[in-house]
Amino acid sequence: MIRLFIFSLLAIVIALWVTLYLGFPSDPGYLLIAFGNYTFETSLFALLIAVIVLYAAARLLVALFGWINPMRWLAAGKQLSAQRKARSRSNSVEGLLFFARGNWQSSLNLLKKGMNEKDATVVNYLAAAYAAYQMNDRETWVQLLETAEQKYPTAHSTINYLKARLHFHGGQLEQSLAVLEELKKHALNDRALLGLLKEVYVELDDWEHLEELLPVLEKNKILGTDDLERVKKRIFMEQIYKLFNDTKESPEKAMEALAKKWKKAPSHYLEDEKVVIHYVDLLLQLNKGQEATAAIESSLSRHWSARLITLYGEKDFNNSPKQLLVAEGWLKTKPADADLLLALGRISMRNQLWGKAREYYEASIKIAPSAEAYGELGRLLKHLGEVAAGESCLQNYGDMLGSNLPELPMPVPEQVTH
Repeated sequence: MIRLFIFSLLAIVIALWVTLYLGFPSDPGYLLIAFGNYTFETSLFALLIAVIVLYAAARLLVALFGWINPMRWLAAGKQLSAQRKARSRSNSVEGLLFFARGNWQSSLNLLKKGMNEKDATVVNYLAAAYAAYQMNDRETWVQLLETAEQKYPTAHSTINYLKARLHFHGGQLEQSLAVLEELKKHALNDRALLGLLKEVYVELDDWEHLEELLPVLEKNKILGTDDLERVKKRIFMEQIYKLFNDTKESPEKAMEALAKKWKKAPSHYLEDEKVVIHYVDLLLQLNKGQEATAAIESSLSRHWSARLITLYGEKDFNNSPKQLLVAEGWLKTKPADADLLLALGRISMRNQLWGKAREYYEASIKIAPSAEAYGELGRLLKHLGEVAAGESCLQNYGDMLGSNLPELPMPVPEQVTH
């Protein structure tokens, strides 16, 4: 039935077209449609108008439904939101690009604009705070980080780490330490935090707390082998200084405490020239010259050091006769050591052996000329009455930019002991 209806409708349309083409408008035609108990009759012209109107109404209705389609509005909303986000990202991205180039003012301005959008992130605040720090605007970067902590509590650790580092680089060590100590309670094994905490302790000379932190630093491998050894050595040096400072009012107690600590020192510290020089300086302040020379002699027997042998001859340890015997014993195995010969010359001066001192100075200059050797020989010769030769040596001393010479006893002219 439906197929018949469609066929009839098609036939009517064709007939209508033929009729219109052949007879319209002189004859409008007549159309009768019968379908079951229903009939429909009209002129062909009226049917044509009706079809046109119905078609236009159908198109209008379809267009209307397409316009008010909720899916279309939803898609348009998404597109508008995406455009807003793109504009926001543009501010943030541009701000970060300026940040990377070190244009702090432009970076700060753009990053702050990006903060006003709903999809701003904590990165805006962190980068803006650092830019403000680079501009020496402490009030702004502190405020930015405080605001960030309120808006992004989940980023608490990162925000406060940056706050501590900016305080540290700005010289506010106590503020930096306060922030780090609070963070350490909740993030003891945070490598970045521990590294910064170590730096703060060093700058504050807080060696006691650094010593307490040392096991954690070792466990987390915060320091390389060399750095770790340097820190341990510095801690040891500070420990013996603290012992000295706490007991220096009683030289005997101070000496006892220092000697006890020195015996417990790692063996390689006993031959480390920096540690030994520090220890010897403390002993000299206690007027313990014999113990000081013993420390140097023990160190040199383990490891030869030009600095230590120079110190051995330069300082007055009130132990010159014994020093001369010990140093001349070293000369048997190191006959061509210019530093040892210079030290022997100075020790000879303290023993008032002027001729021997002269020979040692001349031998030192012959092997390796130095400003100190020329200076010592020059002033000795002048006191021996050889003014011209002495002036010549002192001229060489000055030309070689010699340092200040230590205070030594000088001979009275024509009273020379060999």
